[in-house]
Amino acid sequence: MILENLDWNDVWMVRTQKHLECGNKTECSSIWGEKEAARKFWEMSQRDGQKRARKTLASLNLTPDSRVLDIGAGAGSLAIPISKQVAHVTAVEPSTGMLEVLQENIVEYGCDNISCIKKRWEDIDVEKDLDGPYDIIIASFSLGMPDIRKAIEDMQAVSSGYIYLYWFAGETSWNIHSKKIWPKMHGKEYCSMPKCDLLYNVLYDMGIYPDMSTFKLGRIERYASIAEAVDNLSTHFSVSTDKHKDILGEYLEGCLEKDGDEYLYDASSTRVKIWWKT
Repeated sequence: MILENLDWNDVWMVRTQKHLECGNKTECSSIWGEKEAARKFWEMSQRDGQKRARKTLASLNLTPDSRVLDIGAGAGSLAIPISKQVAHVTAVEPSTGMLEVLQENIVEYGCDNISCIKKRWEDIDVEKDLDGPYDIIIASFSLGMPDIRKAIEDMQAVSSGYIYLYWFAGETSWNIHSKKIWPKMHGKEYCSMPKCDLLYNVLYDMGIYPDMSTFKLGRIERYASIAEAVDNLSTHFSVSTDKHKDILGEYLEGCLEKDGDEYLYDASSTRVKIWWKT
C-alpha cells in the first residue's frame, strides 16, 4: 500500500538533493564551466568515443529531414556528427566552457545547421526558447534535473517523434571511489545521483512504457603521473583546496594500477538507453 502511493519523482528529487548536499558541485554543468576542462573532455571523446558515437547514431531514427533537439549537448559529441545527417540540430547547453568549445567545433566542422541555446533545461521556456516540434529529442547523460518529471513533460511538449534518454545503471566507478574517499575529503557520506531504476518508475507513473537496453561502457584512462590524474579527476571528486588534492593524490597512489610508467584509472560503467515514441 505504501509503494502504491509512492511518488517516484519525489524520491528522485530527494536523492538529487542529498547528492548536492554531500559536497558536490551545485550544478552538474559547473563541472564543465572551465573551457580547458571542456576541451579535454572533447578531445577524450574524439579519441575514445567516436566508435560509440557512430553506434549511437546508427540506433536513432534519423532522416535527412529530421529536426533534432540535443539536451545537454556538451561540446558536440553527438550534435556535430548528427548535424551531417539531418536538417537541423538545436543544442541546449548551460555550461560556459562546453558551449564555447561547441561553438568552435561548429565553425571547425562547418556545421551551419546547429543553433545553440545557453540554458539549463529546467530554465527553458518551451514556447519562447524553442522552435518545435522535434522529430528526435536526445538527453545523453544530462539528466541532472531535480524535477525529472517536469523535465520529461517539457520534452514531450516539443516532441513529434522519438525521445531518447541515456543514463546510468548501478554504481559507476567514480561512485565507488567517492564512497571511499568522501568522508575524509568532505566530512560527509557520499550519496550518488539517482539511477535508471528511479527514472523508469517516474516514466511508468507518467504512463510512459519505454524500451530499454543496457550496455557496458569500458574505458581506461591513462596518466603519466599521479599529479596528472589528480588534475584531470578533481572535478569529479569536487576538489577545491590543496588539502583535497593531497587526499585525492594519496588515495589514487594507493588504488591505481600501473602499466609501465603510466597510471591506469578504470572509468568503466554500466549504462542504459531508454526510448519511446510520443
